[in-house]
This record gives sequence, C-alpha cells and structure tokens, in this order.
Amino acid sequence: RNLIFAQFVLQSLHKTVGCCIQCVVGHQLANTDVMGSLATTFAPVVNASLKLRPVKTIMDKALAIDHRRTFPEYSGQRFESWFKKHAAQERFSRFVSYFHGCYVNYNNPKLGKDLVKILNAIGYGVHLLEKEKCCGVALIANKMREQAERQAEVNIASIRKAVGAEEPVLTTSSTCTFTMRDEYPHILHIDNADVRESIMLATKFIFEAIDGGRVKLAFKEDYRRRIAYHTPCHMEKLGWSIYSTSLLQMIPGVELIMLDSQCCGIAGTYGFKSENYAYSAACAGVTVRRVTRPLLMGCDYMLYSVGIQIKLIVNIQNCSSRVSENNVRTLLDERFYQNSGSR
Repeated sequence: RNLIFAQFVLQSLHKTVGCCIQCVVGHQLANTDVMGSLATTFAPVVNASLKLRPVKTIMDKALAIDHRRTFPEYSGQRFESWFKKHAAQERFSRFVSYFHGCYVNYNNPKLGKDLVKILNAIGYGVHLLEKEKCCGVALIANKMREQAERQAEVNIASIRKAVGAEEPVLTTSSTCTFTMRDEYPHILHIDNADVRESIMLATKFIFEAIDGGRVKLAFKEDYRRRIAYHTPCHMEKLGWSIYSTSLLQMIPGVELIMLDSQCCGIAGTYGFKSENYAYSAACAGVTVRRVTRPLLMGCDYMLYSVGIQIKLIVNIQNCSSRVSENNVRTLLDERFYQNSGSR
C-alpha cells in the first residue's frame, strides 16, 4: 500500500510540475508586449542567443519550448519608435488609423513602414491608435481570459475613438483582425458591434479605394516577377483573400501562382511548446510540399503571412534562398510603382 501511495504521489507531483511549467511557458509566450519590449531592447544579443544549441536545450528542458523551434528575429527598433521619429503625417487632410500588432512592432517593422508609404502615396495620412495592446490571441489560446479581456477593452476603446473621428482602423495581420472582429464578442463577450465593420485588413481598404475610383496607381513598366501566394488561415475565415489576390493581379508583369491553402501548424504559441511540436511539424510537413513546389516552378517570390513556421520548414528543405517574408503590402510599396494619386 505504501508503495502504491508513493507512486500516486510521484505521479501527482509530476502532473503538478508539468502543469506549472505549462503555465509559466504559456504566460511568457502569451505576454507578447512584455517579451517584445525586452527583446527589442537587446535585439542583437537575444537573436544570437536564441540560435545557440545550448540555449535551445535549456529552454526545452526547463521551459518545455521545443529545441527544434526557430524563433522569429527581433528588430533593434520598434515600429512605434520609427513612426514617431520619421513618419510626419501633418500634410494630409484625410486619415486612417493603424493597428500594427506585436509582430510589426517588435519583429517586422518594415511591413508597417511599407504600409505607411503606400497609404501616404494614395493620399491618406496614418495615425496610430491612442493606446494599443496585443490583440490577445495568445492570451486566449493560453486560457488567460481576464488579461485578454483587459487588453481587448483597451483596444476597443481606442478603436472607438478612431472610428468616432471617421478613421477606419486598418491592420496588416489577419489573425489580429479576426480576433478583434469575431473573437472579442464570441469568446470574450466584449461588444464591438458599433466598430466591427470599421476594422479591416489594409488590402481590403486599398482594393476598395482603387475599385471605387478614389485611387489610381501607376506601376513601373519594367517589373516582371513570378509570384506564389499562400493564404493564411484567418484571412480565409474572414473571406478576404480575394482582396490580396486581386491587388496582386493588378500589378503589370506579375504572374500569380496560387498555392493550396494549408495550415502551417504554428497556431500562435501552440507550435512552440514541446508537447505540441510533433503535431505542429506534421501540419508543416504538408505545407513544405506547397512551399517547395513554387520554387521548382521558378517563382521569384513567395508571399506569406506565417513567417515563423514557413521559415523553419524552408530552412529544413534548404530552399530558403528564393523564399522571403513578404506580403501584399510589401510588394505594393514604392519599389513597384512610379507614382500614384487620389481622385
């Protein structure tokens, strides 16, 4: 009996310790603003450290973050810092507000910069929201509901102010967009009915401006590219992939190759955890074939929005030289058009 009881205690302790580790890992991964603020401050050191095998091993053993996982690199300058210093917007008479999200702010400021260039070129100034928090998708996934609700309330209050000033709220992340439009009311029970239709992907806004005759773009004549496009899951859920593909098809000289849509398997913080890695990698394995196929077909670029997982799988396949983390906003930046105007 004593032996059975001892085994029961050990099993209980193992489960308790496991749960505690999962809580710690979930809390760290889900608090993207805290982690991003720290990481960007020491970006060179953080980026170099996260590539070291001993560091990966320690994170695997101590925090249950799988050692095979590739972390996104952090930028040395946050998008918000760049915007405040370099993106003067006073000359414009009409504005949009931009919810940039964590990934643009801490990992890929270039995407935000490209969007500002495009919007300025078609006659729109850009404002950042008065206060912006992470959309909360990682918090929701890690069952941190109360914090997710607090952050959602801050975001919706800021969005209401922007919409009240007759500024639509544009995003460059389909996940953030889906979370704020659909998961806030359905999961967090936060009413956004008065502003929901004003939250939209930048590609939708730009397409509708062109289609409505308010904007005309003048593209370079000598641009020739064969481009493959992978549609992210949440964009499909929104039903808005048509806007991105339509914009790509507007560019003279672009041959568009549509890839079969397939979940990349990262699912926010899900794929980082050791317990989920096998399933995440299995999903990615299907995507690999869709990533390598356009390379064999001679595509110049692959456009995607799930950079963390795509980077991992193309590096495994040693075919990353022609796959770059781009998306429609980046492709439409000033390198690809001579001038544009608004009517």
